[in-house]
Amino acid sequence: MPLNAKQQAAVEYLEGPLLVLAGPGTGKTQLLSKKVEYILKNTDTDPSMILCITFTDAGAKNMKDRLRSMIGQTADQIDIMTFHSFGQKILSLYSHYSDKPQRVFSNPIEEVVQTKIISELQSNLPTSYIIKNVRDPKELLKAISKFKVTKLSPEEMKQIAAKNESEIKTLELVLSPILQNLPARAAGKDIFNILTETVYIPLLQRLGELKSDSPIVQNVYSITTILYEKIYALLEAEQNSEKPSVSPLNTFIKKYFSKDQAGNYKFSDTASNKRLSEIAELYESYQKYLTEHDLYDFNDMIEASINFLEQDVDFRRKIAQNYLYIMVDEYQDTNPSQTRLLELIADEQESPAVMAVGDDDQSIYEFQGARASSLIHFKNHFDAKVIVLTDNYRSTTEILQFSRKIADQLEESFIKNETMQRSLNVENTVTTELKKELIAIRNNEILKASPEDSTFEQNIYSAEDVTDPKSLSNNFTQKSFIERHQFINQDAEYYWVAKRVHQLIQAGAKPSDIGILFPKHALATPLIPYLRKYPEINISYERTENILENQQIYELTTLCRFIAMLANGENPAFMLPEILSFDFWDIPSDDMIMSIQSIERNKRTALEILQSYHDNPLYANLAAFFSELAKKSFSLPLEFFLDILTGVTPIELKINNQNISFTSPFLSFYTKDLYSKATFDLYNRLNLLRNAILSRTEKSKLRLHDLIQLLNDFTDTNTPITEQTFYKDSDDSVSLMTAHKSKGLEFKHVFLISANQSGWDSANRPPSIPLPLNLDFIGESRNTPDGKKRLLFVAITRAAKTLTITSSKYADEAGKESKPLSFLDEKVIQNEAGDYLSSPFIPNGRVSEHNDQLTDAEKASAIRRTWLIKLLNPSEKLKPILLEKVRDFRLSASHISSFIRLTYSGPLAFYQQSILHAPQDTSDSISLVYGNLIHHVFEEITNNNITKEEAIDFYLNEAKEQDLLEEDIETLIERGRDELPLAIDAFEHILRAPGAKAEVDFSKEKLNFEGIPVTGKIDHINIDEEHKTIDLYDFKTSTISDKDTWQNKESLFIYQFQLLFYRMLLKLSKTYHNYTVRSMNLLFTAPNRRETIDSETGKIHSIELTEDIVANMPVTFKELIHAVYYQITSLDFLDSDSPANAIDLEEPKLNDIKEFCKTLVDRYQNK
Repeated sequence: MPLNAKQQAAVEYLEGPLLVLAGPGTGKTQLLSKKVEYILKNTDTDPSMILCITFTDAGAKNMKDRLRSMIGQTADQIDIMTFHSFGQKILSLYSHYSDKPQRVFSNPIEEVVQTKIISELQSNLPTSYIIKNVRDPKELLKAISKFKVTKLSPEEMKQIAAKNESEIKTLELVLSPILQNLPARAAGKDIFNILTETVYIPLLQRLGELKSDSPIVQNVYSITTILYEKIYALLEAEQNSEKPSVSPLNTFIKKYFSKDQAGNYKFSDTASNKRLSEIAELYESYQKYLTEHDLYDFNDMIEASINFLEQDVDFRRKIAQNYLYIMVDEYQDTNPSQTRLLELIADEQESPAVMAVGDDDQSIYEFQGARASSLIHFKNHFDAKVIVLTDNYRSTTEILQFSRKIADQLEESFIKNETMQRSLNVENTVTTELKKELIAIRNNEILKASPEDSTFEQNIYSAEDVTDPKSLSNNFTQKSFIERHQFINQDAEYYWVAKRVHQLIQAGAKPSDIGILFPKHALATPLIPYLRKYPEINISYERTENILENQQIYELTTLCRFIAMLANGENPAFMLPEILSFDFWDIPSDDMIMSIQSIERNKRTALEILQSYHDNPLYANLAAFFSELAKKSFSLPLEFFLDILTGVTPIELKINNQNISFTSPFLSFYTKDLYSKATFDLYNRLNLLRNAILSRTEKSKLRLHDLIQLLNDFTDTNTPITEQTFYKDSDDSVSLMTAHKSKGLEFKHVFLISANQSGWDSANRPPSIPLPLNLDFIGESRNTPDGKKRLLFVAITRAAKTLTITSSKYADEAGKESKPLSFLDEKVIQNEAGDYLSSPFIPNGRVSEHNDQLTDAEKASAIRRTWLIKLLNPSEKLKPILLEKVRDFRLSASHISSFIRLTYSGPLAFYQQSILHAPQDTSDSISLVYGNLIHHVFEEITNNNITKEEAIDFYLNEAKEQDLLEEDIETLIERGRDELPLAIDAFEHILRAPGAKAEVDFSKEKLNFEGIPVTGKIDHINIDEEHKTIDLYDFKTSTISDKDTWQNKESLFIYQFQLLFYRMLLKLSKTYHNYTVRSMNLLFTAPNRRETIDSETGKIHSIELTEDIVANMPVTFKELIHAVYYQITSLDFLDSDSPANAIDLEEPKLNDIKEFCKTLVDRYQNK
């Protein structure tokens, strides 16, 4: 494609510094390559004197490939590299240039080593240090890395802290009298004007007198200056508002100032300055450790190259002379260190031919620079000419105009910067050159429907009148290809998205033309099963994974740990059940279960247990195999050890005085198909593991104990060994990817999912290591409001023709309403025909709302597809073992619930969980943890009479201690803060009632109901000693609605059997048998926010099971408990011919569960 006028101008401009603002789809990659080609054709420049710097290795490779296609092998002579590669080259050149011995910068230490060093240094800090209590040393490492790339030295950090401390004392004295004028409650007709005169203006006047235009160090300004700027900006914004409010200003003031006991205003955060000094000290110690041990980290590579260039002028000039032309791609993402490196080279020329290409609207990886973007800094530093590319070759006018509405919300941008406006106007730049509105060059071409397009346009996209047809191209009216849909919950949303994708493909759309984008991987995982429901949908999905969590690698490392324990004289018998369950041993399930029984009964060593199976040669082989490897582990090189363990190399064993050759079946089992992707992935992970071991130690002779130490290091520091996992069903697949990953790509049809606040504008977690106010700029822009808008802008501009944006109204089954995405300016419009959600950004102004929930069958269908029904018809050898396991089975309420809950495979799920005790899916473990925490809190209230505030604090402290991912802990904390106070208010009278007992446990009583051993624990009972009655309560951390009854809701139907079971336990108990159960109640702790005007509070439900409900059950409790117990103890449900296995029910409903209960009873009565 020929270059347009602006592209051509950028290519041909060689007279000096040039900044090209290249929006999405404007041909940036082509521009860079064409400029290199132009230089080589029109000047006598040697290719080696051209330097091209890209942001990623992939970008460097793509540019090299494109140049090869244009100029052939000459491309190989051009330096095309990342900033870090360039820094490494400078270090290498300096090592040969300097006549002084230099540190060797060959391979930077990796994160696991860095974290270990920081952890060790942190442990040596005085106990009075605030950062001594930082739990995760990685957070300290991140803080130090940020200061490195900001080019703030430890000494400068200490200067900032000292200046802040002295300044804060002055501010407190000067500002407190003014702040005393703030009322306790800001209300009244003229409150804004009153506070402006008495507080805001006086504050600005005093701050203006104290502030300084000179930085403390580099570009770090005083706290006084920052306060002045922020308050000035807030006041100006409110004065220009139609309805000025005191809220933004008062909120800001209260954030940074608070009253002490004497009523004086003090600066709220003084600890951050002490913390800053401590981090500076740790930073110094860390760098000293690296130097003493001749180590360096990733950031040191650029810093060292900068130091050499700054200190050695001759060397700097020599490097600068090597490059006549410099081009930098994605300049908006550079950090201060990278910027400094470029400037040192380019500044040696009077008017350097340096070109930066970027787009601040797409700055989604940018290091958040100090009060000016990298592009603005480039323009100012080099006094660069500016060219703005506006011709877009990717998208329609409609898509571009929609994306512009997001970009226009950015508070900071090159175009809006006043300095840039003045600078460019002085240079007589045409005003329109400053505008970044993109022009859809291929609009008509894209909208011209191909045969398959016309089909799906007619069948899928409705011809709706747009709100303002004049705003669109004349060739594009009466039909919109931007859709906005909102669903009742995430299940319904993902079900619809999968269905729509399937419709597109069936109508003729190419799967590879479809992209589903999301802000974080966690949102994609639950979508995949819904897509998998359709065989026609091939998907491609790439994500970073930790190979240590891969099942095959986990099995291998578990074997290593097992053998290491044997070698150290320990007894790892407890590990045998898991090890023998590994598939590659091919041990029949009968034998495995028998061996597990033996392990549970014996106190012998692991090898003795294996050796005791005289009739099974495999066990004897394994005993000898493990024993021999344990002996050799001290002397055998690790490479050879792993070769033997995986089966690359056989090992000679001596068993019963006979020599045999034994080969581990690990590789032969997992690589049966040498040409499969599974085999490729396994070998790749094994290589990654080996490389990770070798790259993280200086030892030349590694042994098993070195591997165990390294594995412990990874575990202790929570450091992954990462691999890019790429799932691709075919070349023609629907792409699932994060918005970050999608940058640079395009799709004809784009779906943006989870378009609500929690998805694309989630609240930032408070920093684990807060820094002073004047260092707020140190961070990542993706966490700022502008950063999130830019990410959405990037996602939208991937679309060529159609854009479908979806979200869910409620975040969970409890009915917590999701907040709309503010970037879309969505509001509820009240209408006589019914309220509806509206957005001025979408073409017809109205969001399509889908209020139907999925049926249980629709929700479960994706889940059921993943279950393997391989459990039926146990062998004659295995069945006696299973019967022995259930011979003394004690029945509980949860056993009954699990058995009859057909939605989750009923009897077969029970068999997996309660008989085989098979590993369970932990993807929803957070719900289980939450339930346990709520029970624990209620128990504390009842037993120790703690206050509501103490109960919430107790919950929060317990939540923080859970062994979960950080994001899951945050979810626990957020949910507890939201729901627990409401639940306590609703049920406090029950929890604190006279005679209240929590967690009534019957496990120590040998209870028996008509020959059935029973046990269990009741959440809560209230005893009335006077009347000898008991009120029984069971807590559920979900919710119900007013319309739900015991007869029409599946969960309530099942719960009624639980309550009857608990009543039975009380009647059987020696302690409570003389009491009458007066009531049976379910208490739901989650609020239902769909049934109340106050959606912030919601409605807490409880429901009582009455005798008239019990009388109308399809089967009696007594009948069902006998029927279920018979099924368990006879294993009848494992017979494929038995109606009790329930495998014929594809999409079970409540009536199916009722009929299943009748079937169980009939089966028992007719046995």
